[in-house]
Amino acid sequence: MTACGRPGCEGHIESGYCDTCGLRPAGETGASEAPGAGAVAAPVPVPVPVPVPPPVVPSFESVAAPDACRRPGCAGTIVDGYCDECGLAPPGAASERVASPHEAAPPAPNAPALPSTSTGSGGTSTVRRLSTAGATGGTRAVAGFGGSRGSLGAGLIDMPSVAERDPQAAVLDNPEVPERKRFCGRCSHPVGRVRGPRPARTEGFCPHCGAVYSYTPKLGSGDLVAGQYMVAGCIAHGGLGWIYLAQDMNLDGSWVVLKGLLDSGDESAMAAALAEKRFLTEVRHPNVVRIYNFVQHEGAGYIVMEYIGGESLRDLRVRHREEAGGPLPLGQAIAYVLGILPALEYLHRRGLLFCDFKPDNVIHTEEQLTLIDLGGVRRIDDHVSDLYGTIGYQAPEVAEHGASVTSDLYTVARTLAVLSVEFAGFQDEKRYATKLPPAHDVPAFGQYESFHLFLQKATATEPASRFQSASEMAEQLVGVLRQVVAIDGGSPTPAASALFSAELGASADANPWRFLPLPAVDPTDPAAGVLATLGLLGSDQRQALIDSTPRSTELSLAVARLAIDEGEFEAAADELASSEARDSGWRAAWWRGVLHLAEGRASDALRYFSA
Repeated sequence: MTACGRPGCEGHIESGYCDTCGLRPAGETGASEAPGAGAVAAPVPVPVPVPVPPPVVPSFESVAAPDACRRPGCAGTIVDGYCDECGLAPPGAASERVASPHEAAPPAPNAPALPSTSTGSGGTSTVRRLSTAGATGGTRAVAGFGGSRGSLGAGLIDMPSVAERDPQAAVLDNPEVPERKRFCGRCSHPVGRVRGPRPARTEGFCPHCGAVYSYTPKLGSGDLVAGQYMVAGCIAHGGLGWIYLAQDMNLDGSWVVLKGLLDSGDESAMAAALAEKRFLTEVRHPNVVRIYNFVQHEGAGYIVMEYIGGESLRDLRVRHREEAGGPLPLGQAIAYVLGILPALEYLHRRGLLFCDFKPDNVIHTEEQLTLIDLGGVRRIDDHVSDLYGTIGYQAPEVAEHGASVTSDLYTVARTLAVLSVEFAGFQDEKRYATKLPPAHDVPAFGQYESFHLFLQKATATEPASRFQSASEMAEQLVGVLRQVVAIDGGSPTPAASALFSAELGASADANPWRFLPLPAVDPTDPAAGVLATLGLLGSDQRQALIDSTPRSTELSLAVARLAIDEGEFEAAADELASSEARDSGWRAAWWRGVLHLAEGRASDALRYFSA
């Protein structure tokens, strides 16, 4: 075998790539990284990422990163904490987070509502909807976070390892779709069912909307797709039809997966759709399945992707239920979600939405989680393409307003709930398709209060009340996991907060609110530089400085805090009602709680602290 030749790499070249760093031999250029990409897609000269383990416990403190990537063979530049070529963080870089003063808090029970947006209704099954309105919400430019390969559990719990599965063992002997899972892809009505004396049909037309349906595999063992991919058989059935295992005959028989992309008799529409989806070949993240190619075969379009051997989170949940009689342990379920959130953050930073996140679409192999099935991924500003989602996971506003970052994160929270609690009826529109079961029906909600609060925020009806980024969600979820570990008998593992400063309030006296920590100041706020001097000035000088400083979120919160300190509660309430204070999201609710606690209204304070 030929040595790699790259500085510091001891690997050897196999099938054109190094078995250690994953790159081409030094000096070789001009070819596509994606096996088989030449059949349809133009060459994509992007290096294959080399996974580098991150710090054991995710940190969200901002760190400086050099402009150059510094990974062997990569000439990319670091932008927002990630390389614009290989898609990874700089080697050895701590995880990052950019705080935002606009993070909204969810209303706790009986708490005053925070600003919100309108919502719509959901559906009843795995559906394909044509969006009629633009996507709501958006994403902030935040840096990456969390782990890469081998970091499940955030260093707080031990996680089971899942052996890689033999690809051929995944092939189904008799691929059939049960009647109970047959729904029209356009209108979601049941199709292909037994009706009186008429037997069930695997192909036909929906009696409700006339759309064609088919549950018969289009490809069989031995079929050669696009002159390159030899089909071994069906391995699963998804919302767009059967999913096939195949071998890439242009790359020494490497295993790949073929998934139906769309069903159109219009050849020009097919070609346009395939061209539109080629941006997925540029997605590079260690927790996201690789997309190699898009091909056409006998009037159908297929996405060609990396084969990931292992078990889906759905499989793990089902197996644990059979063996232990219940859902996954809460700590384990949280660790899975923490392990996959970096993939969602990566997609959102690139302006992409996953849309159909659920336990079926995450594979656990050894110590690695991989997000699969990118067929439903769309651009955030795409208001035309078909929109995919699964009832029980999809956010309620998607049908009317389209998908968004917050609707993606909603599906993540629903997945966590399905994995970790008894959730019968979670896909039943009349029960819990868009809401959580009552707290008294779920022992885990009473045992782990922060877990319940987390789910309430993440699945709030109003998108503005949910987490606004995957990094924000992960930051809170790590704290929940710490509480779970402590309650379950482990040793508490405190860590520095990214949301509160180490400083306490004014000198402690009989008022308990003075013992509370202070929310951290957003360093990007225009008034951040003058806030440190306010407490050192006399009242007249302080007021003069406040009057001469342009109004901002941080200045408004500081003025409210000073008013509370001086017992001027009415003035503090007026300040917290200002538009600048309301822009601070959860911190406005926090200071409302402090105000009510200072006034002796503990029950009112508790509601705001919960929010």
